[in-house]
Amino acid sequence: MINNELKISGGGKNKHYEVISFVRGFSIFTIVLMHLLQGYIKSCPSIVAKAAAIGGTGVHVFFFCSGFGLYLSYLRKPIGFVDFMKKRLLKIYVPYIIIILISAFVPFMFNGNRIQAFLSHLFLYKMFIPEYESSFGNQFWFISTLIQLYIVFIPLCKVKKKLGKKFFLITFCISVAWWIFTGITGLCNERIWGSFFLQYLWEFALGMMIAQRLEEGESIEYNRKSLFLIAVIGITIAAIASLKGGVLNTFNDLFAMSGYLSLSLFIYLFEYNWVRKLFLFISSISYELYLVHVLVFKIIFTIIPTSGKVEYLIAVFAFVLAVMIAYIYSIFINKIMKNKKKIICG
Repeated sequence: MINNELKISGGGKNKHYEVISFVRGFSIFTIVLMHLLQGYIKSCPSIVAKAAAIGGTGVHVFFFCSGFGLYLSYLRKPIGFVDFMKKRLLKIYVPYIIIILISAFVPFMFNGNRIQAFLSHLFLYKMFIPEYESSFGNQFWFISTLIQLYIVFIPLCKVKKKLGKKFFLITFCISVAWWIFTGITGLCNERIWGSFFLQYLWEFALGMMIAQRLEEGESIEYNRKSLFLIAVIGITIAAIASLKGGVLNTFNDLFAMSGYLSLSLFIYLFEYNWVRKLFLFISSISYELYLVHVLVFKIIFTIIPTSGKVEYLIAVFAFVLAVMIAYIYSIFINKIMKNKKKIICG
């Protein structure tokens, strides 16, 4: 069964928005699946591997959800820059560095100088050096971008207050200007430039705008047909741009984000409890799963010889194992966070 309309009602102190958690869980699921199909299953048909690339679009929703969640918290309890950075780095940086430390001891996780690579993560200067930006896992570029957005978040909140409704338009124009600059100069092909926070600023700002709108008691409504249409058009244009590559690929974020977000919302409309429960569970461990999945996949497919159909069985095992480890890791991290709070408060 599927609903014909999606209505997200705003208002209510400390209200939790299930749909945001759902799309975040859906996003990390497709990202992990994409990395698995494209990087580790050699017998995977090329057409399937190419189709799986749409899963990587989920990173756009990550930035949207981050902007939404951070600004929602800020509206409910405003916080200064120093306190904000302490909390975010404790929640994001500590779990990340632990995984990087473990990865540094695994010989086949990086072919270059592992000590230098580890230090680049530890002191966060990897975001300026292409060789280390994706060391120990190609997904770690995301951490650099996220931290950059954290640095500008509080200033963005103050700017948003002054600009009002013009805030999104201006941030969108800034992102477009960045796309044009990197496209013309060819810097779009270099990860440290293509993943600079200005590339994704508009998505982060959109999340902030939606959070404010809902917090002020407004509602957001979409019907099934419009979501499906936007999903098809957006994903199709993004796929064409990706295949063409070059400068054209630099400008596909708008279509990729719109199409992918609409697709995830369309799937949310299906009233299958097990589907919602699955992605809501994945959402609850989304960051931990993002951190550990490449490490798990690399170890499994390195130590276990695979070929033919056996690859798919190993892939299922690796995926489930990554989820299990992420869940255990999230419990471990939560305990660390609680102990930190006790020390600070005690």
